[in-house]
Amino acid sequence: MKVKKTLITTALGLSILSFGATTNANADEINTEDKQVIVDSDSIQDSKKSENGFLKNLRAPNNTSTVTTYKPLFDNPYAIAKSSSTTKEDYIYAKARAFKSNGSLISSKANSENKSSFVSATVTNSSIYYGGDYAIGNHTYKLSGYNDVNHETKAYW
Repeated sequence: MKVKKTLITTALGLSILSFGATTNANADEINTEDKQVIVDSDSIQDSKKSENGFLKNLRAPNNTSTVTTYKPLFDNPYAIAKSSSTTKEDYIYAKARAFKSNGSLISSKANSENKSSFVSATVTNSSIYYGGDYAIGNHTYKLSGYNDVNHETKAYW
């Protein structure tokens, strides 16, 4: 009887210790690949990651996202957001937004395509003074068998 009591107490103690020693994921371990993060860059290029472990990075498509600002001499400034891929995506999306330097939205335009490798969107900045104004491009790529890719790019006039 005394041996059973000792054995049960030891087993209970070890189970409490082992179940109480769980760890939580830190920020580096969390998959942030599908989350949009603003990048203070006018261009991003990424390779898709396969959801199938056997096809990992084998002929993985590249996705290139850009936003470019233009200042024509006799016309309003404008920005073009371009999303392009090295393969036809199931869904591809580009959105361009123009902002004043204080962060208020001037204009926005979005386009998407199915079974395409390219899409673009153009916005006009109608501000009289555009110093400090900027454009943001949002880009989405979806292809079956691969993780979705989301980019956000930024460029100044």
